Parts: sequence; structure tokens; C-alpha cells
Amino acid sequence: MSTLKKPKYAILLVFVAVGSFLLGSAADRTIHAADNIFSSTRLLMGVLNLVNDNYVEEVQPGELIYAAIDGMLEVLDPHSSFLSKESFAEMGERFSGKFYGIGIEFDVLDGFLYVISVIDESPSEAVGLQSGDRIVRIDGESAIGIKHDEVRQKLRGEKGTRVDVTIERPGVDERFDVTITRDSIPIRSVRTSFMLEDQTGYIQLIRFAKTTSRELETALDRLQQEGMERLILDLRGNSGGYLDQAVEVSSKFIPEGRVIVKTMGRNRSSNQTFKSISGVNHREMPLVILLDHRSASASEIVAGAVQDWDRGVIAGTRSFGKGLVQTLFAEPHLTDGSALKLTTARYYTPSGRMIQRDYKNKSFQEYVEGSFSETGETGEAGEAEETGPEAESGTEEGHVGQADDADQADDAGQADIPERTEFTTAAGRTVYGDGGISPDVVIPAPKRTYPFVIGKYRGWLPFDRACFEFANAYGVFQADRQDLRDDFDVFLREFQVDEAMLEAFKVQVRDSGISFSDEEFNDDRDVIELQLKRSLARNLWGDEEASRVAAAGDEQLQQARQLFYSHEMLVQQ
Repeated sequence: MSTLKKPKYAILLVFVAVGSFLLGSAADRTIHAADNIFSSTRLLMGVLNLVNDNYVEEVQPGELIYAAIDGMLEVLDPHSSFLSKESFAEMGERFSGKFYGIGIEFDVLDGFLYVISVIDESPSEAVGLQSGDRIVRIDGESAIGIKHDEVRQKLRGEKGTRVDVTIERPGVDERFDVTITRDSIPIRSVRTSFMLEDQTGYIQLIRFAKTTSRELETALDRLQQEGMERLILDLRGNSGGYLDQAVEVSSKFIPEGRVIVKTMGRNRSSNQTFKSISGVNHREMPLVILLDHRSASASEIVAGAVQDWDRGVIAGTRSFGKGLVQTLFAEPHLTDGSALKLTTARYYTPSGRMIQRDYKNKSFQEYVEGSFSETGETGEAGEAEETGPEAESGTEEGHVGQADDADQADDAGQADIPERTEFTTAAGRTVYGDGGISPDVVIPAPKRTYPFVIGKYRGWLPFDRACFEFANAYGVFQADRQDLRDDFDVFLREFQVDEAMLEAFKVQVRDSGISFSDEEFNDDRDVIELQLKRSLARNLWGDEEASRVAAAGDEQLQQARQLFYSHEMLVQQ
């Protein structure tokens, strides 16, 4: 399963690992079982030595050991895996809530390194970097043709160290140099939070990291000060994270002492019940939670608890169904900096539903594809980790993907789902088990073919890049339109992508070598207009303003807003 790079280790590592395993487990295993393990290990070592001595080409024993470990874990379940030292360190960083760098989101377009956005209160903001800036040199070396991984290596570093960058800025004739001092950069869990028009707050939570509960509390406080009386919590695309954060997030909406989730495993230590904790600022406001087929693990814990206690409406499409608890075994079990992520228990919601989908007798691809084939959606769900961190990479100083509307899909209905086990909520409603959280109200993603976006760009990310490039140039072309920069609310309410802007975009697309018909373009015109306005908002203001533009075209979100009125009794329990 693992696609990680495999460092070279001596064959001796196998003996050390096996010896540690036998010593650590001898107390509760029979001599017969130990003999079986030892016999199997001798077989493995025999094959390894034969391959090492006789294979037609020279081999690296360490690589073979890694492959053997991967194969061993692959037969267990889709989520157990082995992490190299480098991958384990990177995974821990993603969920630590911070790293050290300069604080930008970037992308590499046609070989040029662009600043997509600048993180608030970061070193880059302090020196005046802007969205649309092009970094052409880093510490005196050309950045033209740079790869994504190289950007991360060059821009990250120890706190207090400096990096010199040369900038090309639209509308500025000459390049200029900037020295940036690296500092702590937050890895946000709350991607965006803002008020909709009807006293409804909206919060998009993209991971469950160490800082998630604190970030969410800050967002809730701010929105309540702005007049929030009801909340939409968007967990679409959130593949999970820390278990304790899922419990804390749930505790903000579920009264103290109620069960949030149970874990059950082979060992008694794995059997635990987690309840809503005390000392949390409990909110009683009406609540809607949005899910999709990529919502997994910790997201499903929160949604399952809210649903089982009839605390709010779960809307969208059926979630991924990742309910296996992974425990990380590192030091002192493994002494080289690597880690074993091993399934040790399963999750169960308060009503007793098992979150995990069936994975027996399925390839990993079949398992992943099953998460969206049951809903008609397309895409891929990331893994999630509960007793140790694991989820999608953050975008801070990383490759920027399409999070707001990348999951537009063919159909998200609940057709052709096999008969499932029924469970009962606290209020007596029927809910369903056998994997994932089924929404109370199905809100399918739009059923469209996107002949221009998908047919010509082959995906949302390339299309998003094209819109960013256009918005970057358009900002210069419209430099006399200062009114666009003065008031975002005016921009949101009044600015429309006009024919001249669309024609200019067509020219850019054709100049890039993409041919298309007017019919194909017009079929996706509403999406193109929305994305151009979104990209322009991001260029002029930032991510939150871009998300507010995207919200206007998010059909699932707009339908979710109506649930506060059509399902008034449930959302207010």
C-alpha cells in the first residue's frame, strides 16, 4: 500500500524488529504462537538471503524489507501502513498546527512560481508580498522551472533564518528583492468562516488537528458577535484527524456527559467510551452539518454524534465510512524514526452504528471507489488518523487545490444502496449503519458534464489555474477600477463578469493552445463567470472573500440554508 520512499537498511533490522516483537508480546502469547512467528520469520529470512545472493541484479535489502512490510500490512485492512522517518515527520508536522516558513500558498504555472495568497500575520504579509506576485529567484538561484517539492524545501527552514527572494509584480516595471525571516506559520483547520445573509453562520472545517477546537471556538465567537443565530458546519472533504479534537468539537454542540463515540478492539485497552466534555462553551443554536463522500473518520464521529442525539440535520451525501482506529507505534518500538500505523479498534456512534465500510475481498482501489459509487459522486477520499495524525496535506506553502467546488460531480443521489441495518436515535428516528453516515436530507451534487471545464481542461485544478492567471492579468488591466478594491461587499453584490471579460478570457484560453466551440463555452458559462469572479476576489482581497463568492454558486450550501425552515424541529433540538 505504501508509496513512501524506502531508505536502505541492513538485514539485521529484521532480526532486531522480530526480537523486539517476541520480547514485547511473550507475556500474553503462547509458546506455540511464538514458535509459529519464529518459523515464519525464518522463512522470510531464507527467501531474503536467497534473493540477495542469487537475483540476476544487485538488490537493496532495505527496499525488500519495506516491500515485505507493506505486503504484510496490505492483507490486514486499507488503513494500516508503515511510515518512513521522513513521512512520519511530515505527517506529524501537518497536524501539529504549525511549521516554520514564510507563509504563502503557491502554485507553479508554466514553470513560474506564483504567490496564490499570503497567510495572515505571516512573514510574507509583513514584507508586503501579494497574491499574483511571481518569485523568480530564491537565495540568488533562479526559480524558473522549479518543482513543487523544491519550493517547500527552499522556503521552509528554521525559525529566525532568512531567505532572499526576487519578485516580479504585475504593474511594476522592475523586479525587486525582499528578505523574509522565517517564523511559525499556522496550519489552519478552519479554512473560512463568514456570515451568510440570513443570520446564518458558515464555517468550513478542513481537518482535525491539534488546534481545531480552539480555532473553531474563535470562529464561533466572532460569528456570534456578528449576529449568528444558526450555523452550517461544512465537513465536506474533511478526511479526519485527531480523535480528541472530534470529541471537543462535538462537545460544543452536545451537552456534557453524553456519549460521542465508542471504540472496541481486540485488547481491553482499546475498548473506550468518549463523552461530551465539561468546560466547553456549549452552543444551542440550530445546526446543519454538510457531508460528502470524502468526509471521513473524525468528521464522521462528529456527524454521527450530532445525528444520534438529534442535535441537528446532517445534509449532503453519504460519508466515506472510515471507522478504523489507528494507533501509531514509534519510539521505543521502532528506533529509527519510522512508525507503524496499525488498526487497533473500530469506531461506533452513540446508537451503536459501526462507521467503517466493508473492505473485505476488495482491492484498495475498489474500496476507495466504493465511497462515491454508492452516492454517484466522483473523487477520492483521503485517509484519516485518530490516535495519530493523518489527512490531506494543507495548502500553506503548498500546492493549491480546488476545495470549494472541485467536488462537483455527476450525481450524488442515494440510488442502488443495499439494504442496511437500522438503528434508533435518542428521539426515536431511524438511522442506518453498515458504514458511513447517511444524511437526514440528501442534497446531491449538481449533475453536469462540464464540456468546457472537464472536457477541455481535464479537471478543476487546471481550470482554476487558468482563472487565476487571467484574474492576475485582469487586475492590472483594470487598475483604474479602484472601486473594486474599496468595498468587498459592493464587489460581491454588484460586480458581474461582463462580455468583454469573457471575450478576453477566451483569447487567453485559445492562446494557451486549447480549442473549443462557443457551445461548449456557453454550456459552462455560469461556472466560468463564478470562477473568474472568485479568482478576482482572491487576487484583490484573499481566501475568505473568494470563499464568499464561491458560496453564492454552491448549490448544496444554498439548499442546506433552507433546512433551518423545512426541518425546524430537528435543527433546534
